Amino acid sequence: MINKKDNSEAQISSSGTPRGQVHSRNLTLHKLDIFCAVARYSSVTRAAENLNIAQPAVTAHLRGLEQSLGVQLVKKVGRNIALTPAGERVYFWASELMTRSSEMLHDLADIRRGVIGHTKLAASMVAGSYALPDIVIDFHRDFPDVIVSTSILSPMLATQAVLSGECDFGVTILDPNQNTSKLEIELLWQEPLHLLVASNSTLVGDVATRTELENLPYITPVKGQIVRELIDEALRTLGVVRTRSVLEFGHPEPILRAVRADQGAGFIFQSALPSHLEANGLRRVRTPQMKIAMPLFMIHPQEAKFTRAQTDLMNRIRTRFSIQKPLFDFPSDRDSV
Repeated sequence: MINKKDNSEAQISSSGTPRGQVHSRNLTLHKLDIFCAVARYSSVTRAAENLNIAQPAVTAHLRGLEQSLGVQLVKKVGRNIALTPAGERVYFWASELMTRSSEMLHDLADIRRGVIGHTKLAASMVAGSYALPDIVIDFHRDFPDVIVSTSILSPMLATQAVLSGECDFGVTILDPNQNTSKLEIELLWQEPLHLLVASNSTLVGDVATRTELENLPYITPVKGQIVRELIDEALRTLGVVRTRSVLEFGHPEPILRAVRADQGAGFIFQSALPSHLEANGLRRVRTPQMKIAMPLFMIHPQEAKFTRAQTDLMNRIRTRFSIQKPLFDFPSDRDSV
């Protein structure tokens, strides 16, 4: 038989959870945000650096959260930190909570500013610089009251912006080392890369042999970029072990300028190609032995809810890429692109 004291202590909240477990002053959004950073980076040190706070403060918040929840969340594995089974469960829940909290704060900020609608789009460099602007401009003509913010980021940061709720969805290539298990991922198309030289260049003819590919001076993306790794891997597949990179740039435009100046050959995304190659001082070199393409994806959080305007924008993006055709086999380098 339960006495009155016992019955009082066993009271259940409206959510079905014992009242003693519903609230804790140590269970704050700030602590959960810090815990999520530790989980993402598998390191207290890296989490502290990215959050721009002292490492002891990160450790103290982490220990406070563990005490509040009554479970161990992390454990040491070599020099890194791994989540315990309880930590995995808390991370799943906390990530969702932080995403929804971020969305709420952005919505409230929009309401305060009187914005009827605001869509935040994350894009990797080529998609954000070339393919998306015209789509967004056309969209704005039909939805003038909706503000579209497009952030052009590295693939890792674009994906993280979507995961964190900073952006509603993304159009990006994906970093294979990044955890995307909480995202809906939709392949938009395979973005081809084409080898270009100056229109009057004597570096190579209209078709490049394996030997010529091995000896060409290249204008390349910088090391560490996913597209650079893709190009190097495609050349290695042909037996070109060492690429001779004479200049490196982090954006297609300076690569095109260096190629036009006949400083070397460069692989360029199809979206970044000018409308008429010859008129822009460029010539496409066929590479029958290798065809390079980078998959481009639309990503958004699982179970995300979109407004009518956001859905319309996403459908416009899908349509744009569904009609885009690769140019691996177009008949002449002097044709329009």
